[in-house]
Amino acid sequence: MKVFRRIVVAILAVAALTAATCVVISNLNKPTETEQSAVETKETPPDPKITQFDAKYLFVGTTFWGRNTNKSARASELGVKYPFSQLNTLGRENYQAWIGGLECPVTDAGHNYTEEDKIFKFNCDPDYLPEAAKYFTAFLLGNNHAGNQGLEGMRTTRKYLEQNNIQYFGTPKRTAADTNDTEYRNDESDISNCDIVVLPVKATYDNGEVKDLSFPFGFCSAHGVYGVPGEDFQQNIKNYAAVVPTIAMPHMGVEYQKSHDTLRQNLYRRLIDYGVESVIADHPHTVQDSEAYKGKLIVYSVGNFMFDQTFNAEVPRSAAIEGNVTITASSADLEKWNDLGEKCLKDKKTCFDKITTAKLQKPTLKWSYNYHATTSAGNRIPRLAGDADQASIGQRLNWANTTAGLAK
Repeated sequence: MKVFRRIVVAILAVAALTAATCVVISNLNKPTETEQSAVETKETPPDPKITQFDAKYLFVGTTFWGRNTNKSARASELGVKYPFSQLNTLGRENYQAWIGGLECPVTDAGHNYTEEDKIFKFNCDPDYLPEAAKYFTAFLLGNNHAGNQGLEGMRTTRKYLEQNNIQYFGTPKRTAADTNDTEYRNDESDISNCDIVVLPVKATYDNGEVKDLSFPFGFCSAHGVYGVPGEDFQQNIKNYAAVVPTIAMPHMGVEYQKSHDTLRQNLYRRLIDYGVESVIADHPHTVQDSEAYKGKLIVYSVGNFMFDQTFNAEVPRSAAIEGNVTITASSADLEKWNDLGEKCLKDKKTCFDKITTAKLQKPTLKWSYNYHATTSAGNRIPRLAGDADQASIGQRLNWANTTAGLAK
């Protein structure tokens, strides 16, 4: 009996010792709080953050595929591809977006000119738009011919642009109360000279990843040959520039003049004072000079990009302005700006109100610029110009002095 008890005690002792050993080993294998925290951090890394946006945009001048360009296209085996057939010389693949001035309504109205080409009204056929959409991200409509088919023609133009995923901005009206333009009747739903245009950007993250995202810009356009837009339109530009990076693309100036006038200089400098990023204008049908004002770019006229005029050596030439932009996360919450951009792509009408209501810090943009001379001489097909025109256009722009004065 005593022997049995000793055996039981021994067994219990061994069991107790084994249990204690297991506890010790378990505690040795248990990670410390620091080790556990490290494991948890490794398992759930923080979401990558955007460090900056980068983009390269091309701003081009007067664009129009009606009248004689349409005649050449219809006579060519290229058809509607004709006026776009050499744009590859400008390297569209190197840009996130192209923005140009569409100087015609796009409707099914046909071509309103006589056999002698005495123009009554401009019009561009809509079957060119699928080709245009391969190059253009947005068109300005704030010019003196966009309303040539009346209010219904403007609505049709917008419909066709939307169907081809081309954004638009500006109005052919000169003021919100403009009733003098018989081609474009007063309509309170069509008075804005500014709109939000959502452009692609390259987003770089803190983990090195790069993605294609979106950023909403303000774009403003209005027209005037011998005058300037009304105070209401100027105030609208000021309102946009206060909350969102805004670019002004006026359609103004006296035609066929090689340099700007004082009226335009005073207005465009005032737009810079309002806070716009740059002023890139067209309408005179020839390239004019440029300047740096308070470190920002003003181009007084970029000339005809795609147009049918051929009566002298000036009118087939243009200056396509390349804008390189960087926006860093230190200046604004880029994730939230991208979110707004995505919302704006889905709902253009309420976009500016959403941006205003969000009350985000307006980002600081760093720009650098270049120019590329183009020509459509000989065949009305725009393309990159040769060395002689590159040098000549650079001199006309006064480019060396302008770029020396731009903010670095």
